[in-house]
Amino acid sequence: MRSRTTLSAMMVSLVLLVSMGPISSAQIGILPSVEITCDDPGPVEVWPGATRTTIVYCTLENPSIHSESVEIGTESEDSEFQFAAPQTVTIGAGQEIDIQVIIRVPELFAAGTYSANITAKVTEANGIDVTAITSTEEDSVSFEVMKYGSCEVMMGQGGGAIEAGDPVVFAASFVCVANAEFSIGYSLVIIDEGTMSSIWPSGFVDQSAPCEFQVQATGGGGNCQFQIATPSNLANSWSGCVVLVDDDGDGDSSGSSPPTSCSTDYPSLGVDIEPQGLSLGSIGLDTNSSVSEILMDNKELFGGGVGGLVLLFCLILILRRRSSTYDEEWEED
Repeated sequence: MRSRTTLSAMMVSLVLLVSMGPISSAQIGILPSVEITCDDPGPVEVWPGATRTTIVYCTLENPSIHSESVEIGTESEDSEFQFAAPQTVTIGAGQEIDIQVIIRVPELFAAGTYSANITAKVTEANGIDVTAITSTEEDSVSFEVMKYGSCEVMMGQGGGAIEAGDPVVFAASFVCVANAEFSIGYSLVIIDEGTMSSIWPSGFVDQSAPCEFQVQATGGGGNCQFQIATPSNLANSWSGCVVLVDDDGDGDSSGSSPPTSCSTDYPSLGVDIEPQGLSLGSIGLDTNSSVSEILMDNKELFGGGVGGLVLLFCLILILRRRSSTYDEEWEED
């Protein structure tokens, strides 16, 4: 009985092979065949830490009267692409089945449009090996590897406490990675801690040369110098920070939004500006001031030992000025 079954299967296969030869998916009905259609997958992000994958959705259709085992294959124009797909699927007579094929791309792979082929071949029909009489069907898909570029910023020394009117001067170095050539530039934002605003305060002026450079597809970097003029007439201490903001941080022609706080992830320097040193005018001393007026107007200043020295200096200055005035009046008489 067993030998009869084996012989019958061999005869069926031989008849099919002799009478038809290689069979394409256009021939349907009693002959084993498969049809495959696939949709183009979405783009692939390849920045460090990204999944770097995309999914191809395919439909396999069995137009024959047989239950078929279908072998799935993958091909690509680049040997560095990796695929994950089912090796074999079973499709009932006149049925269809959906499968997914995952394509994985290396990190920072060159940006561009690439293609891949998904293949399907009937290997068995009703349990009988029909590999020799079936052809391989395929569908081609294309997908995009997205552009990426990023720069690490290393701030040089600068900032800290300075006197009003002195410039804020510092340098910055940039180390960039990319998978496509792009241009990048950096600009300054100054933030007042009191207002938490990125609008430049009055008296602060950016005197820096433009900070722009080209990044190659294999990476690169640059160096820039920055300088900010500060107001010389500050009446009170000022605290804030200087922040570097990129105009194209990932090679997509879209820059970063300016922050409104110094406590951000942006590269920044803290700056504290103190008013210029005390002058006679700053403590209300002029030629018409009396000693009592000086003491009342500046009692806090004269409260300590240093205040005593300042008071002594002021008294000497006032007496000298008044003596000079008396001499001029005496000469006129």
